[in-house]
Amino acid sequence: MKEEILCLEKVSCPPFLDDVNLYITKGEIVGLIPINILGVDELIELISDGISLHYGYVSYNGKIVNDYLDPNPKHNNVVIIDKETTLINSLTVYENLFVLRKRFSQHIINKKMLFLQAKRLLNEVDINIDPDALVETLDIYEKVVLQLVRAQINRAPLVILKDISSFVNENDILKLHKLIKLFSTKGMSFLYVCNHHQEAFLLSNRCYLMKEGHMVKNLLQYEMTDNIMEYYSYVFNKSLSREERQELYDKIETKENIFSINNIFYDKLHDFSIKLHKGETVVILDSDNSIIENLSSILKKEVVPEKGTVLLNNQEIIQNDRRLAFIEKKPLKSNLFHSLSVMDNILFCADHKLKKLWIDHRIEKSIANKLEAEFGSMVYEKDLLNLDEIQLYQVLQQKILFQNPDVLILVQPFSFLDLYQRIRNIEYFDTLKKRGTSIIILALSLSDTLQVADKLYFAQDGKILNEYERKDFDSLSFLHGSMLIK
Repeated sequence: MKEEILCLEKVSCPPFLDDVNLYITKGEIVGLIPINILGVDELIELISDGISLHYGYVSYNGKIVNDYLDPNPKHNNVVIIDKETTLINSLTVYENLFVLRKRFSQHIINKKMLFLQAKRLLNEVDINIDPDALVETLDIYEKVVLQLVRAQINRAPLVILKDISSFVNENDILKLHKLIKLFSTKGMSFLYVCNHHQEAFLLSNRCYLMKEGHMVKNLLQYEMTDNIMEYYSYVFNKSLSREERQELYDKIETKENIFSINNIFYDKLHDFSIKLHKGETVVILDSDNSIIENLSSILKKEVVPEKGTVLLNNQEIIQNDRRLAFIEKKPLKSNLFHSLSVMDNILFCADHKLKKLWIDHRIEKSIANKLEAEFGSMVYEKDLLNLDEIQLYQVLQQKILFQNPDVLILVQPFSFLDLYQRIRNIEYFDTLKKRGTSIIILALSLSDTLQVADKLYFAQDGKILNEYERKDFDSLSFLHGSMLIK
């Protein structure tokens, strides 16, 4: 019989968690797929730090650590790895591994001994890191691995990995998955919180589907299929099928180049070039996390490349060019003005299309009256402070529709989103495609991006290595698990 590491039995904590049942055994890798995001953060907090329960109990590592009769839940030896690292950047690798741990009691630090111990542990997981290096010099993948090794040293029975593919690139994700499986053979258990079901399916022994703070299904290995996801999510309604997208793209009368990046040299970009047709959607996969930041700065005209040009309709782009729209990685913070009204946000970049917009307030009022039929009284809100995430995305998407750009550029548009919002994004991109808008997606991982893509550019070491058309996607083995099949 397998040893149980974590068990949540009928856990309720209104309004976030409702009758949650979950268990993880020793050495098991369990996926957690949020159909919507409600309750995920509270669940992680409950497992690691404990929160007061309305009903139910939590047992961890063989002991009951929290129940509804106990107002003082216990903190558990659980390691959480997400984008915000727990490492100290100004300290060395070996200091982060040993000196900072709770049970470290040496008053005089034997640097040589700790250095050799760190080197041995790192060699065991086949990663070449100098134990004497400062953590701030490590890349993202190395920092994740370092936290896993530290969890091993601290004998943490459970590690929670949250949205890893949102900040670890595609190549390193594959290496990380192998490493997770290695640690699981040594008895470490994992809860892999992931917003893309196929990514979770590739790694996990089992998967839980979570919706509105409740576990709706415990998927065993044979149940981890696209059909199951379609049945439980109820969101595959409006988005185009793969065949429809191919047909829509094939119907474009002329494959004229509307946008091009030509032989760009800047920092990590070396002779970087792509071309974009009118109405085309392309994904640029930054396989080694080397170009997204540089490319974003160039496209926003924050920096000037050493060589090369960026042309839209055969003209150099300019700063704040309304022909381009740029949506950041976390757009609800960076692309919206929360102190402005809903209509001011929606129409903020539309004044080049609607003359006298800010002078004649009847224009704004007329547009608001038309939008009310679809969005309700939300359109009359004086600021965005009372809007939920779904409503904020509706404001952002309407803003882009009114700007009506020739090219829309998105940075990792499916990161940190639950299944519902990812499908809404896909439907929205389909709407733009039908209108003839060209789209560029800058991605670290392929999660869902190929669902809308007509072309994939594979980038590495600052340049484009390969280019693939949609019709070729199925033949590429490294794309497995990157599309919601319809």
